[in-house]
Amino acid sequence: MLSEAAAHLEESAASLRRVKLPIQLLASTDDRVLPSVDECRRLQRLLPNARTTELPGSGHVPLLEARISLRDVLRTSGLVGRGPAAPPKDYVASFAPPSAEAILNAA
Repeated sequence: MLSEAAAHLEESAASLRRVKLPIQLLASTDDRVLPSVDECRRLQRLLPNARTTELPGSGHVPLLEARISLRDVLRTSGLVGRGPAAPPKDYVASFAPPSAEAILNAA
């Protein structure tokens, strides 16, 4: 089944290359079920905006391990979080007086 899924993934590689969203791949270094690190490297070549984070000492299901915090992994990756704060608006410097027409229409 894994071989079939991998073959199907190769067939749909063109579709994957069109994905523009940022993607964070998590690779467990001690996964005894799948070659996670190798698979993440392969996916990273197919996905233009993918980055890989290796989880040293993690097994096949790292998010169920107590020492792996998805929150910390995502924060470290920079994939989620708030963007840069907008500079505060200077209301005095950006003031534009109303036109004569606007003043006449206000009455």
